[in-house]
Amino acid sequence: MHNHDRKTSLSLHWIAVPVMTALLAGCMSVGPDTDPSQDGSTLDELELPGGFSQPTAATRGEPEWEVEGYARERGVSYAEAERLLDLQALAPELDDLLLRELGDRFGGVWIDVAGGDRILVGVTRGAGTDAAAVVRDVARKIGLTEGYDIVPVRRSVAEIERVNDWLGAEIEKVNDGADATLTAGIRTDLNAVELQLPAEGRLTDAQRDLVATAKARLGDLLVVGSYAGRPTPRACAYPYCDAPLRGGIQITNSGTGCTGAFIARSKVDKVLYQFTAGHCAYLNYDNWSTRFTDNSSHVVGPVWNWAWHKGGDMAILRINNVPGWDPKPWVYVTSGSDTTTNTAYTIKSDNKSVLGMRICTTGAFYGGSDCGRVTQFGVTATYGGVTVRNLGRGSFCGTGGDSGAPMYAKHVAYGLQVAGYSECDSLYQGIRAAETALNVNVLHAP
Repeated sequence: MHNHDRKTSLSLHWIAVPVMTALLAGCMSVGPDTDPSQDGSTLDELELPGGFSQPTAATRGEPEWEVEGYARERGVSYAEAERLLDLQALAPELDDLLLRELGDRFGGVWIDVAGGDRILVGVTRGAGTDAAAVVRDVARKIGLTEGYDIVPVRRSVAEIERVNDWLGAEIEKVNDGADATLTAGIRTDLNAVELQLPAEGRLTDAQRDLVATAKARLGDLLVVGSYAGRPTPRACAYPYCDAPLRGGIQITNSGTGCTGAFIARSKVDKVLYQFTAGHCAYLNYDNWSTRFTDNSSHVVGPVWNWAWHKGGDMAILRINNVPGWDPKPWVYVTSGSDTTTNTAYTIKSDNKSVLGMRICTTGAFYGGSDCGRVTQFGVTATYGGVTVRNLGRGSFCGTGGDSGAPMYAKHVAYGLQVAGYSECDSLYQGIRAAETALNVNVLHAP
């Protein structure tokens, strides 16, 4: 398990603060010119299979920090950590394929954190002997030949998702205007939906009625718990990089700061964008900027499309001066207890996440990249007065200013950090849903 002894719990506040000018060393310096340098790879080179610049010392062997950090976290050898991370990377594809093949007989895929990080596949009781054969066949086709177990469950993931959708819609109604808010999400490991009540604050009559109704209606399909803190958006200040433009950097607009995430390309044309959180874009539609390591300010671009409602929390900025910025499918990984510095960590694909997976993030204000476990998905949460549904939740850490931060692992993009209940109880927007809603694709390295 992730060691949270070092991570305190605190409530965050959604405030705009003056942008800090302290710069983090480690990003390459390209000089103090006002416009981003045009040295290095151009946009045309991005579109050619061999067009990327030669890897630097930082990019050669770049998976090492993930494996080393994971080995420390789990108390296993480097080789075992590498094996487990490789297996976890197959879990989302396994989940997608089995849902298609098994339908209502499928109980979901999750990582058994307490059981040595084995992949567990739920199959409903009475599904028939062929169900196990289907699981083994699908696993073999994607290269998963060991490290997983088939376990019986009472309910299909489809049934759990239907219940979660109903509960999420009801929570959206009763949380409207409430000081304390209910939250809920799917726990495939419990074969149930988890409804959490705030540890602090007073529920309204409508919220209490919903809790009672949900308990009576759902029985043991519902697990009731509590959460500390309060869901709040994360927007503020901190690290910068020179060109090329990449994820994991601070972006600002009128004194409000967020984090720029993955570079994306339009599905319609070749226009390039940068992801961030949708609530960052709200009322901040004109040019967003960042800084170079010499503290000079440079425009990234204006908000092109955004959403912050029950359908999600995501936005894209249209990148100005593409030749100068030379955007890359990179994330700036900073040094932390789980990570080591890598200024050009490549993103090679994108996917959904599954419960128990280890994923990492680079927020622009927390002070270092951090990794944690996915603890819920399909989450309904209310923050900034807006209820957002179908979020992910995890034990990675963040703070004000980290909204929009990229979520990644093993060179795969998984989402955008958007809010947190407390420092190390955080929410993220899934990247696949963001790509669909904004009609873009995350830019991938070859």
